[in-house]
Amino acid sequence: MALSSRLLDAGREAMWVYPEEKKTDSRGNVLSFPSDTPVKIYATVSADRSSTNELPGQVSSDAVKVFTRSAPIGTWAKVVYGGWEWDLATPPRFVKGLSKATAHVTFSLRSRNVHAADPSA
Repeated sequence: MALSSRLLDAGREAMWVYPEEKKTDSRGNVLSFPSDTPVKIYATVSADRSSTNELPGQVSSDAVKVFTRSAPIGTWAKVVYGGWEWDLATPPRFVKGLSKATAHVTFSLRSRNVHAADPSA
């Protein structure tokens, strides 16, 4: 019988992850940037912190914590969640766990406050 975790395997939130890609420029510098091709993942999301603007000109910011079995996430990845673009707020934490049933990825996202184009279109 295979073990599974509802937190990791039955995530209800769909996200589009644009994985980190690397390219070398003409000077030999390695450049990192989000891919043009997204990967759809399902995750469990928990609100981490939030601040709302109180005066005109101030910016609202939201942060969420994400738990999933696996994700092609890296420091330069871009995430589209709930119709908004998000950036990594903390580096991803890849946890091996005590068994395959508990291995997972945890990371925090910070809102860019930018509506995203629908990647499924």
